[in-house]
Amino acid sequence: MENFIGLAAQRLSVELKKNAEFLSYWEAIKPVYELPKKDQMKRLNDARVALKHNGTFPSAHQIEQAREAVVDFFNIATPRIFGIDLDAVDMIDLLTQHEVKQLLRDAQTHADIGDYVQAMAGLSLAFQALLTNYQDGEGSTMRSAFYFGPQLSPFDEPRVGTGGNRLRRLEKFGDFMEITQEALMAISLGIDYPSMVRFHILTPKVGFYGDGSKRYTVGKNLEETTSDDYDWARHFILESALRAAKADDLQAMKKKVWEENWKAQGRRPQRSWTGPVDPEDRDVTVFDVL
Repeated sequence: MENFIGLAAQRLSVELKKNAEFLSYWEAIKPVYELPKKDQMKRLNDARVALKHNGTFPSAHQIEQAREAVVDFFNIATPRIFGIDLDAVDMIDLLTQHEVKQLLRDAQTHADIGDYVQAMAGLSLAFQALLTNYQDGEGSTMRSAFYFGPQLSPFDEPRVGTGGNRLRRLEKFGDFMEITQEALMAISLGIDYPSMVRFHILTPKVGFYGDGSKRYTVGKNLEETTSDDYDWARHFILESALRAAKADDLQAMKKKVWEENWKAQGRRPQRSWTGPVDPEDRDVTVFDVL
């Protein structure tokens, strides 16, 4: 409640006093907007004080009353202060990766009608898009701070997986490279690896085909996907995307350096490393030379 009121005060350009009592917020904000449910919030605060300072535990009835009052408060105040219904607030809006956001929204449309199999395929595509976003940068891998070598393609020569024993070792190296690239990317972005393994177990591997289609195999475990499975997998992507967003500044820095160096091709001076400064030259700085 206090966090919400703090945000509301910022939105309404109201300055709140430090260490103000909880109920004083209603009076402070009243000239701009009259916060609802003051009487119910007084009962909530009284129960909080009794628990914190006197060790008096609230009854189940008091807890349920407080829960209902807080939900009502949010439902009333949120649209009036922030111009959006509480149910429409989604962590997706905090993400910086546009393709990931769109795929999450698309997946949710399938979850809303109970098609969790298709919804999980959408989440699988969203996670692929998340990793690709940081691997490829913006159009060139040279602009990415998280580039772990080129991705393998089924058309790379020599072909593997054709049954020839002489290519078996190369096929093993290829499989290892694909797995390692994804693991390095995820760990470098702060994504929890065991959770990523669980995500891959729950979601299908969606393949991209030459005709433009995206297809996946529906196994028995996928057919038995529950709403809880979907909620967990969706939350994993949200958490992973928010963690990965910490790398956005690095991506921007790498892109800027790459672009500046590209524009300056052929005009960049070179210097040789000569070891420590000669004692006779210690009193001369680079500014003196310039």
